[in-house]
Amino acid sequence: MKMRVMYLSKKAKMVTFAEAIGQACGCLVNDIPPAYPADNEKLVLIGITAGAALDDKVRRFCGELIPQRAKNVALFVDGVKDSKAELEAKRILRDAGTNVIDETYYVKCGIFGNKISLEERQAIVDWSRKIQDIASK
Repeated sequence: MKMRVMYLSKKAKMVTFAEAIGQACGCLVNDIPPAYPADNEKLVLIGITAGAALDDKVRRFCGELIPQRAKNVALFVDGVKDSKAELEAKRILRDAGTNVIDETYYVKCGIFGNKISLEERQAIVDWSRKIQDIASK
């Protein structure tokens, strides 16, 4: 399946989560905004740190993810469930016409460190494979 993982976070652990998915699924991993835009991807996984507001780079990127660039999108979020930033990202993606898979993965990132445990790695990889199965239907 043609897929990419993209992220925007100042937390090193989020980068590590993105790279774990990319390595396990054999796909490209880019930060937002990417050097090359998504092109006819079956699935794009987006990782964000959900603060008080959605970062403007993520807002613009999500608005450009039309179906010709990404058929399906799912989020993995450092933050609480249904944060303002998460809900806004999903709304923008839907407005662009992309199918948003609602099974968001929530991660806990501290301020320090970028290491993830084997259990954390396995959990996010299992989630990404579940999302791939959903997107392939």
